[in-house]
Amino acid sequence: MSRRLEGEGHGVRFSLHIDYPAEKMERNQARMEARSRFQVADRVPVGFCLVPRYFTPLFGMKYQDFFKDAETQYYWQLQFLKYRIEHVPEDMICTGTTVSVYPYFDNVLDSEAFGAEVIWPENETLHTRPTIHSVEEMDRFEIPAPINGLWGRTIDWCQQMKGFARETRITFNSREGSVDVAPLSLGGLSPHMIAVDLAGIDFYMWQAECPERCHRFLEKITQGLIQRGRHFQEIDPRPRGAFGIAEDTAQIMSAEMFRDFCAPYANRLFAAFGKGLRDGRGVHMCGQSAHLHQALVKDMLMSSFNLFGYLVEPKTAAKNLGGRTLLWGNINPMLMQTGSKSEVKKACRECLEALAPCGGFMLGDGANVCPGTPVENLAAFTEAAEDYGVGACRRHAPTVTVERKSTFSSRTRTEIKSNPRRSS
Repeated sequence: MSRRLEGEGHGVRFSLHIDYPAEKMERNQARMEARSRFQVADRVPVGFCLVPRYFTPLFGMKYQDFFKDAETQYYWQLQFLKYRIEHVPEDMICTGTTVSVYPYFDNVLDSEAFGAEVIWPENETLHTRPTIHSVEEMDRFEIPAPINGLWGRTIDWCQQMKGFARETRITFNSREGSVDVAPLSLGGLSPHMIAVDLAGIDFYMWQAECPERCHRFLEKITQGLIQRGRHFQEIDPRPRGAFGIAEDTAQIMSAEMFRDFCAPYANRLFAAFGKGLRDGRGVHMCGQSAHLHQALVKDMLMSSFNLFGYLVEPKTAAKNLGGRTLLWGNINPMLMQTGSKSEVKKACRECLEALAPCGGFMLGDGANVCPGTPVENLAAFTEAAEDYGVGACRRHAPTVTVERKSTFSSRTRTEIKSNPRRSS
């Protein structure tokens, strides 16, 4: 599939012009930097979880076709980015003249590499089917090689995309830009999420019936993720700006079970790959997570709560987490898709009033923008943020971020000594 365009210079295979002024990039960058310091520039920043399944209907293509090969995915990622930057008002995605691409496989990448079966629908999200159906099969599980399955394909596609990037010319209103292929990702699904993908909902029952065997399984998965991450670092040593995991399968568990079956293994990954990063302990969790907030902060030392589920009341998130971690969310995606613009804007205002004064907040969805969501409803987020402005942010923004980090560091050392499984 050739993308070479007539009139372009030698070696230009892909060409893209994006209509976006430098002044907007600079304001976006200022808002995002202020947020990372628990401060506010002129308003709270806005960012969305807009993934390829949102864009494929807009371009009249089958979702399945997006996964055809590295070149197809590279080309369409650039088209989706152009549309997003030019049509969706937000701050997160364009803070300079470099756009970023990366091989994308929905949420099946890690689970498939560990042995789950992937379902590739024509126009639905990729998903997995369990392949472990008994405790005995779980006991026999073996750690995969770090190039197994989609991990290996990701490495290959990254290399191909780097070649395509060198053959790409991109401009922003006559300013030359560039395409960056992001470093091989070290984050992804948590060990618990992978365990549930591999064994299905039976894993929750096994946690109660044979906990030690479940722990051995989770330990193998954790070792596999660390081996994969180390391998990725060896072949792509570029620095990473953040590290995070998804813990969606934890929301239906008690805080006690979460501390036992999730926190120890997440902390192993955070220690391996998040140490020294400003945001090295990021967590995503859909659903109702309020009962786990204290564990997320005290046991996992969470640095950011990203795209947390809309079922959490903003006032509850502010009370439990405000000023203690970066927050991003959490408007109902179904309201965004089917509600009126005024209804979406009202929900955004309520979210801002609760969470913006805490500092470190980015307004967004909670979680994942549904295909068919009107752009005008996405625009309601920025309008609400502009109407709110600085609001109460500067009067109440926390001033304890340095102390918070040192307290976490001290607590981490204490917990590792007192409970190796829980905090190692």
